[in-house]
Amino acid sequence: MTIEEARKKQGMSRREVSDWLEIPYRTLQNWENGERKCPKYIEKLIVEKILQGRQ
Repeated sequence: MTIEEARKKQGMSRREVSDWLEIPYRTLQNWENGERKCPKYIEKLIVEKILQGRQ
């Protein structure tokens, strides 16, 4: 599952995820648009965190 898929599954906007996880918005946008490649291990951790939800 990608970051974008996890984010959409949880009904979160890109801005919400970037603010919550303190990832620069533009970085998240670049990863989701395929302009830059997110390291697989980072993507896995982010997806896990998004699917767990805010606590």
